[in-house]
Amino acid sequence: MRTTQACLIVTIPLLLLAGACKKDEPTTVDLGHGYFPATPGRWVLYNVDSMSVHDTEISTWNYQIKEVLTEDFTDLEGRPAQRLIRYKLDSNNLWIPKDVWWQVRENVRAERVEENMRRVKLVFPPRYATYWNTNARNTQVPFELNYEEVDEPWNANGLSFDSTVLVTGTYEPNIINSKTYKERYAKNIGLVYRLVDSSETQTGSNPSFDRYRVEYTVTAFGQ
Repeated sequence: MRTTQACLIVTIPLLLLAGACKKDEPTTVDLGHGYFPATPGRWVLYNVDSMSVHDTEISTWNYQIKEVLTEDFTDLEGRPAQRLIRYKLDSNNLWIPKDVWWQVRENVRAERVEENMRRVKLVFPPRYATYWNTNARNTQVPFELNYEEVDEPWNANGLSFDSTVLVTGTYEPNIINSKTYKERYAKNIGLVYRLVDSSETQTGSNPSFDRYRVEYTVTAFGQ
């Protein structure tokens, strides 16, 4: 009996101590950085459909784009960055370099330089109805984005993604200008869908109508 009681006396304090240690362990918080991967070698392939309208003249294009994170480097602000090369599939079925962009992922936001224009693509952590100006780091007119969906599943071209975020523009269309902006990011993959559809109508003595629409949809990805 004494032996059993002694064991109980020793064991109980040890259990309490173990419980106390667990409470002191730091909690890991997912900031959502996986939606904007920063590992060289990662690539995504897209089908692209685009359309241009000028008055009654309509032109359309269909092609494929592959985006590849090629290497790490340090940007002019001393931040870790990644170089992004965009390839276009030509008529001979060869991938031809089209653009060299780059990106930066910080704790609170992700930036991408597209056509020499720096834009804030995401802010972290993703939350519903979080708003930001994608042009905050360039000289263009402010354009507000927000999270419309967070951690939602999504499917496209036979691919299934367990967790995605949908970013949309909040621009209110009027009788002269309209702009639809949507980008969807999948966790640990990056951008999987993009739609930009803008139009401008001119009235008066020289009326005109111009519209440009481009849509990217993922078809494959890898590392």
